[in-house]
Amino acid sequence: MGPRTARDLIGAGIGVAAAPALAFLVLDGMRGTAFLALELQSSHAPPGLPPGAGLRLPMHGAWLAASEFAAAAALAGTLAGTRRVSPVAPFVAALPLLAIHCYGHWSVGALAEISRHAPADLMMAIQDAIISGVFLLLGGALAVSALAPSRWRTSELPPPWANWHAAGVIAGMAAVPLLWLILQLSEGAASDVGPPGVITFPGEFLLFLLAGAVALGVLASARWLSPVAAVIGGSPLFAVGLFSLVAPADAQGVIDRLVYGQTWQLATENLAASGWLVLFGGMLLAAGAMPGRWHRQPSSIPGGPALTAGPAPGHTSNLAS
Repeated sequence: MGPRTARDLIGAGIGVAAAPALAFLVLDGMRGTAFLALELQSSHAPPGLPPGAGLRLPMHGAWLAASEFAAAAALAGTLAGTRRVSPVAPFVAALPLLAIHCYGHWSVGALAEISRHAPADLMMAIQDAIISGVFLLLGGALAVSALAPSRWRTSELPPPWANWHAAGVIAGMAAVPLLWLILQLSEGAASDVGPPGVITFPGEFLLFLLAGAVALGVLASARWLSPVAAVIGGSPLFAVGLFSLVAPADAQGVIDRLVYGQTWQLATENLAASGWLVLFGGMLLAAGAMPGRWHRQPSSIPGGPALTAGPAPGHTSNLAS
């Protein structure tokens, strides 16, 4: 057995272990935040009281959910962004998530069957996960990161081009509104509260989710794109999502002041309370923080060819005759 085969087998084992861990962390986090959107909606104060006056939330539940989403984000970001682990790992981890999503959308009976076999306390969470497409987004992003050509090469990476980080800044800033819209649509599919006039035909929702999965996977794994893009794209999402989960009353006050219109306000509150922002924003942050994303030194990946330093350009070796 060659070192490359051993590395891929180890990666497959990591993916097998990571898939249920990701699913549990996401589903249990959803269970922990399930009450939060309802509380935010019901706590709109009557006239004469300040916004958020009726909000009474158990903080330990919100902190636990935030921790679970952050842990899932760190695990997914590491699988998607590191070169030290075989790309087989994120691919194998993605397969069960994609299979659950596809089977759950096969028919109403399939969704009911999944719900029957799920633990009782996670039954509603797994239904929301399938309806919202969060497993498609997460699994699709991991699959895209695994299929990136740079994940399979063991040769030296080309040097970064002159405006590598500048282009990453632009790409990251452009990704923020795109990912926010896609996550808004995803959460809105489960809560039935979403941006009006965005979806015009049934298949458009699937196209938006696939575009989001591709964007997340590329930002998390592409070696031709500066990791600055992943950091800038993920930081605002993660910060807003974490603030909303650990300080929901303050977050609701900010949303009430900045977001106008009943539909958009409720949609923003639901997204902030869902944990999606922490999950996917944190995934990009974790992927962008991988050390291998920030340098272009010769590869030392196990299973790759040994790279030897040659003579510097213009240097002539003196060989003894």
